[in-house]
Amino acid sequence: MKNISCKDIESQLIKVLGNSETSWLKVSFLLSELDISIFNNLNRKDAIYSTESILRLYLFKRIKGITNYPRLIESLTEDDINNLGFTKDKNNNTLLPTKRTFNRFFHNKEDIKTKLDNIAEKILIIATQNNVVLDVELVKKELRKNRESINKKNKAIKETIKLVKKFIYPKINIKINHNAKFTTKDFLDILVHVAYSHDFCNNGSMTYKELNPNIKIPDSDTIMYHFKKFDDIKKIELMFKNIFDFVFNFVKKEYNMLKNRQFDIAIDIHKVPYYGKYINPNYIKGGVAEGIGTRQFFHFITCAIVTPGGRFTIDAIPMSPFDNLETLVERLIKRAKSKIKIRHCYMDRGFDRTEIINVMNRNNIKFIMPKVRSPTVKKWLDKGEDCKSRIIKNFKIGNTTTNLVLVNDENGIKRAFSTNLDIPEQLTHYLFRFYKFRWGIETSYRQLDHDFLARTTSRNFHIRLFYFLFSVCLYNLWILINICVSLNIYGKLSEKPIITAKLFAIILYKIKEEYEYLDPSG
Repeated sequence: MKNISCKDIESQLIKVLGNSETSWLKVSFLLSELDISIFNNLNRKDAIYSTESILRLYLFKRIKGITNYPRLIESLTEDDINNLGFTKDKNNNTLLPTKRTFNRFFHNKEDIKTKLDNIAEKILIIATQNNVVLDVELVKKELRKNRESINKKNKAIKETIKLVKKFIYPKINIKINHNAKFTTKDFLDILVHVAYSHDFCNNGSMTYKELNPNIKIPDSDTIMYHFKKFDDIKKIELMFKNIFDFVFNFVKKEYNMLKNRQFDIAIDIHKVPYYGKYINPNYIKGGVAEGIGTRQFFHFITCAIVTPGGRFTIDAIPMSPFDNLETLVERLIKRAKSKIKIRHCYMDRGFDRTEIINVMNRNNIKFIMPKVRSPTVKKWLDKGEDCKSRIIKNFKIGNTTTNLVLVNDENGIKRAFSTNLDIPEQLTHYLFRFYKFRWGIETSYRQLDHDFLARTTSRNFHIRLFYFLFSVCLYNLWILINICVSLNIYGKLSEKPIITAKLFAIILYKIKEEYEYLDPSG
């Protein structure tokens, strides 16, 4: 495989665009002039379509912004077909690949698609820089058709984010003197940028400066100096608890969506890896290495809504090796009950213990969790081999009881659940459907880790805690923005995000209007 660099593509494009006698070019003509023979050893069983013609068709599709393959084929003119390199058969019929052939060509070739995506992006950038208009009429037509809706959505996004920023930033109290050079907003804007780029403060502050050359920006040492002023765990927790409360109260007041519905929640423990010298044992807990090169973790127990479209994190509590798990669970349950009506609570088998079941029963919470396969449970599994499902009511665990449910999954494998749901034996397969909602909290964790959590090597637990809770705060604000926009634009709650986490973060730190006067630090 021959690697063509961006400079190679750029030089070819500049040559083609420079020789053009018009400011308007067909995309297919531009592609016909580019050397994209970058896959010399690609194994092909068929010889009906040349490799380069399929590669050009992919680029044509990406540049045009066409996502529907049949519409892509319909959009091709005779000139496009010739420019892309497709031929005709002996009956003079144009030979174009079917959707299946096209998809099969790119199956398991993500590296090839990534290279082509980069080329398509480079073509659009250089064409724009050289004031050359490409024939993306299909995209223009769609934009014209939906321009009013698009403008309305973009305005709603920016206005809502602006509102959120005005009310949230002042609630984060960084101790800054009244005559300081930088404000709370300056530090938080950089932290948002560092978080969404999943970078370290040192490098993130430099890239932020590159993106904003006309404004004064604190360096990483100044930023960390102020973040180190957070020296009280309870105060940090209370600060973000107030922010979480604001988000919930805002949704309740403005949209009434948290008042009457019942929501499924999940309680889980999130581990943030720690690399480095062992520090205060009050903050570090051991854990399974999981192939990431460390057995040391900061642990946070979280409670989150897992119903699609409103997956707020209700609370996040730092854990130490000396914390009592059932006390923390009860604290989370009571906080959740003060915010929403709970339908079911999902937990993994790490919570399968007498004290946790007592907490659930005491608070009248219906729970579902996989059952640890103790010797007694294994005996019941052996007894139930010949039946698809079985319920053992009042199954004794320590000083409490639960319902032990044995049920076959879709592959015929017997699974064991612990639950206080009163469910008929013939409907026990619904437990799989219910418990799948728990993966909503895993999705939330992925968003936190990859889109909102800044990286750090600091051994200061207060900074670690601030970073994590700030990431939870950003995540909740992202969920809030999507709810506001989807309800305002479409009149209903969308289960899928209207805007991406990355776009939200970028708009958040770029919006500056009408905020400064609310900054408590001046």
